Amino acid sequence: MTASTSRGLELARRWLWVVLLGTGCATTPPVAPRFTYAPRNGTRYVRTVKMVSETTVIGTPIHQREEQEFVWNVAFARQGSNTLVTHQLQRLSLRINDAVLFDSERTPGEGVSVDLLVSPEPRVLEVRGTERAAELLSNIRVDLGDRSGVEIRPDQVRQIAVALFEMVVRDVVNRPTATGSTWAAADPDPAVERKTMSVDRLEQCGPVRCARVTAQYQVSPRAALHALDAATVLLARSGVDASQVDVLDTTVEYHDEVLVETGTLVDHAASFSRIIRVTLAGPQGAQVPVEFRTRLEQSSTFP
Repeated sequence: MTASTSRGLELARRWLWVVLLGTGCATTPPVAPRFTYAPRNGTRYVRTVKMVSETTVIGTPIHQREEQEFVWNVAFARQGSNTLVTHQLQRLSLRINDAVLFDSERTPGEGVSVDLLVSPEPRVLEVRGTERAAELLSNIRVDLGDRSGVEIRPDQVRQIAVALFEMVVRDVVNRPTATGSTWAAADPDPAVERKTMSVDRLEQCGPVRCARVTAQYQVSPRAALHALDAATVLLARSGVDASQVDVLDTTVEYHDEVLVETGTLVDHAASFSRIIRVTLAGPQGAQVPVEFRTRLEQSSTFP
């Protein structure tokens, strides 16, 4: 090998490294070492939240499915050192057993807006607009016949807005973003004995980098107790006297997953699922297995 050939190979190697490093910088923006709540002023997107609740008496045709969908226009604006997160309701719908009971689409800028004032920590300092939301939504009444106990409550809108903020932000802020990072998180649900968060992987969210974070739970079977009221109503409609049944067994499964920007904690997608199975014993000893499934799915569309 001649000296000129050797210099040519070395020059080629250097150019190859330049190309590789340059490509990496162009397609892979830097990832914040820790999850940071710093949404950019003026950020806007549309968030769709779908809540599905299903109750089934296993081995029978008894089944009820309730689906609620909220479409929000979300915007971030600075107010001093705080962030104002505006949730403007664009659409609200309700289905039971695939029958559309209510579907209302509002023009953006009209009607209901629930806003969160968030401190740098971050912590929700104030919730604005609940009075107006309650005023408008309190007039919504759905004629459900013998299902008249089911209605869209104004407080649901407020609870969803705050709960989604807490579930997406509270458990990850200031935690390491590296793939494989794991930590224990507190949970307000008294039935949760242990909650473990993990960064499964990093992936592109358009021009930014996101982390897919999952939560695994160790849950006490006591979590099934709150489902017994729903079981009582469902069994009564089927001619079963719930006062004559006993709880034999319960199993509980929780699973959460969120996709968030590491440097802003703006959410791109999330899912939260709960499965509770209760086995009841009737007065003649017959076993009645009942399953309750609750799933919340959230997706964000950016302009």
